[in-house]
Amino acid sequence: MPARQRPDIALTGKLWIAFRRSGIVPRLLLLPSLITALAILPCRAQTQLPLPADSSARGDLQHGGSTPPDSSAVPDTAGRMSTPELVGTLERNLDPGSFRTRNDLHWVDYRYLGNILQTFPGAFVREQSSEGQYSQLSFNGVDWRSIAVTMNGRPMNDPISGVFNLYLFTTEYADRIEVVTGPRAFLYGSNSTGGVVNLVTKNYNSNKPFTKLDYSEGADGYAYVDGTFSQNTSRRINLTFGFQHQGTDGRFPNSDDESWMGRSKLRYNVSRDFNVIFSYYYVSMQAGLNGGISTASVGTTAAFDALQAIVVNADSYEKITRHDLDLSLVGTFMGDSTDVTNLTLYHSHVLREYRDEENRIPSNGIFVHSDHLASWMGATLTQDIASEIQRFEGGASIEIRKVEASPNIGQQRTVVGALWGKEELTLSPFFSVAGFARHEIERGTGSPGAGADVTFTLSPSFGLYGGFSSSRRQPNEQELFWNDSTVTRTGNIIAEKHFVTELGATLQFAGAGSIRFGYEHRTINDPILFARGPETASPFPPIVISNGSALTINSARASISVRFWYLAVEGTAMYLLETSHGVHIDDYPKLSGSGGLYFWHTLLHEKLELKAGVKGRFAFSHAGMLFNPEVIGYVPNGGTPVSTNGSADLFLIAHLGDAYIHVMWENIAGIQYYGTPYYPGGERALRFGVSWEFRN
Repeated sequence: MPARQRPDIALTGKLWIAFRRSGIVPRLLLLPSLITALAILPCRAQTQLPLPADSSARGDLQHGGSTPPDSSAVPDTAGRMSTPELVGTLERNLDPGSFRTRNDLHWVDYRYLGNILQTFPGAFVREQSSEGQYSQLSFNGVDWRSIAVTMNGRPMNDPISGVFNLYLFTTEYADRIEVVTGPRAFLYGSNSTGGVVNLVTKNYNSNKPFTKLDYSEGADGYAYVDGTFSQNTSRRINLTFGFQHQGTDGRFPNSDDESWMGRSKLRYNVSRDFNVIFSYYYVSMQAGLNGGISTASVGTTAAFDALQAIVVNADSYEKITRHDLDLSLVGTFMGDSTDVTNLTLYHSHVLREYRDEENRIPSNGIFVHSDHLASWMGATLTQDIASEIQRFEGGASIEIRKVEASPNIGQQRTVVGALWGKEELTLSPFFSVAGFARHEIERGTGSPGAGADVTFTLSPSFGLYGGFSSSRRQPNEQELFWNDSTVTRTGNIIAEKHFVTELGATLQFAGAGSIRFGYEHRTINDPILFARGPETASPFPPIVISNGSALTINSARASISVRFWYLAVEGTAMYLLETSHGVHIDDYPKLSGSGGLYFWHTLLHEKLELKAGVKGRFAFSHAGMLFNPEVIGYVPNGGTPVSTNGSADLFLIAHLGDAYIHVMWENIAGIQYYGTPYYPGGERALRFGVSWEFRN
C-alpha cells in the first residue's frame, strides 16, 4: 500500500467517531474483540490458496454458493466450493414478485424486517412506530396468527404466542426473502394458512477475507450497527460470523429498546454433491411495553407531545433471550444442481421475561413477574426433482414443541408431523398446471389440505393465473391454554377451516419491470377470534377467545415496479372488505398502500448510482386493533377510530464503489397520525447511514 491511509482503515476511523457521537460506545464495549476482528482481519496479509485455473473473478465472493458456469470442468480433487444456490428456499421457481434478493434490499429503505414486507402486495403491517415492538403483519386481511415465519424452511414462530416478532431477525443475514400467500401458503407450515415468510440466509464463498459494516442513526437515540466477516479457511470450509446491535431511547416513556444479535455459520463441502452446514443464531433484547398512549388521560392532541403524553403502562417491559441452532445436510445426488435434497435438524430455545415491577413513576399498583420458557426441535426433509416438463417439490417434517414453564400456560408438549408435496406440469410453452397437498397431525388430530392452480402465459409480456385450496389451522397454545385475569374463553376452541380462491394477471415490460394484479376470496369457518372482554384491573385491553361465525374476506391488490428513462415508480395498493353474515368488519382499512417516485440513474461515468425521490404511505379510516403486550394479542378497538392518514419521506440512496449511503427525511410534512390505536406515528426526523463492503 502507498503511504496514504487505506480506505477501509479510514472508514473504520470515521465509523468510530460516529459511534462516539451517537452515545453507544459503552454498549459496543460488550464486544470489543469482535469489533477489532472486523476492523483488522481485512487488512492483515493473507497467504491465499491458489484458485483453479478456470476460476472467474466472481469466484472471490459468491453469495448463495453459486459457482462459475465452467466449474463443472474442475475435478472433484480440486475441492472447489459447490454449495447449491438457494439452500432453504420454499420454491425455486417463485414468481419474481414473491421475493426480494439481497441486491434488491440495497435499494429499499427499512429499519427492520416489517418495512421490507410492506413492499409485497397484499401486506399490511399494524405499526407501533418504535424499535423492538410487536408490529402485526397481515396478508390479504389474515393476521399474524395464521402466518408462518420460517428461516431456511424451518419454523421460527414462538409456540407460546404463535407469532414471531419481526425485530428479532437480522436483515443483513438475508440472501432472499420469500413471501407465499393465496392457495399455496398452507403447504409450508402448520400455521401458514394466511401466508408464509421464508428468510433464506446467506452462504458466502469468499476465498479472500470479506468484511461488511453497516451503520445508521436517527432521532430519539436510534442507532444501528452490523458487522459481518467471512472467509474460506480451506478449500472445503467456510466460516461466517456477524453481529447486530440496535437500540433507541424512545420518543415516549417506556419505549426504549436495546437488542444484540449474533450469527455464525460453518459450511463444509464434503464432496461436490454433499454439503454440511451448521448455523447458530442468538438474540438478546429488552424493550419497554408501554401499551401506547392513554388518550383517556391526555386526549388526542397532547398524545403527540412527548412531554405531555401519558402512556398506558410506564413500567412494563420484556427481556427476550433466544437461541436457534440448525444442522443441514444438503446433497445434489441426481446429477443436477437444481435437484436438491435437504435434511435439516433444528432446535430453538426462547426465554421471555415479562415484568411490571412498580419501579417507575407513575406506577399502577400492579406487580407481575412472569417467565415463559419454550423450546421446539425437529427435522425437516425436502426434495426437488425437475425435468423439462415437470417439477416436483415435496417434504416431510416432525417437530416436538414444549412449553417448559409458563405461569399462564403451564407445561405443554405437542408433537406435530406433516407430509406435503407439489407437482407442477408444463403442458405447453403457454400453459402449466399444479396440484399440491399437505397432511398434518397435531395433538392426534389430522389437518388435511389440498389445492391446485394454473398459469397461462399468453405472451412474453402478459400472463394469467388462478387457483384454489382448502386447508385448516389448528389453534396454538396461546389460544388453547393462556389463562390470566385479562383472558377468558366462551367454549372449546377448534380448528379454523380456510377456503381460498385466487385470480391474477402479470404484465411484464422487457428490462423495465412489471405490473401485477390479484384478487383473493377467502372464507374462514369457525375463525378463532380475539374479542374485547369486560374491563379488569389490568391497564391492557381484556380478551375473549372464541370460535366465531364464518368470515368472508375479499381482497384486491396491485403492485408496480417500473423503470423508464431516468425515473422509477414503485408501489402497492390493496382494497379489503371483511364481512360476517353481511356485517362489515372494519379492523383493517378498506384501502391502503405505499409507494414512491424516484430519479434512478448511473452518473459520473458509471461510478455513482443514485436513487432519489419521495415515498409515502396511506390508509383509510378504520377501527383498528388494541394491543395487550402481556398476552401478545390484538383485540378490536371499540373506541375512537383511526382516521384516514398518510405520510411522506424524502429518500436518497447512493451506490459509490463498494458503499451504499442512505439519507431519509422522514415524515417531511410533520403529519400527526396513529399507526395502531394508540401508538403515534413518527415525527419529522432525519436518518442516515452507510453500508460498506471490504475485500482483501
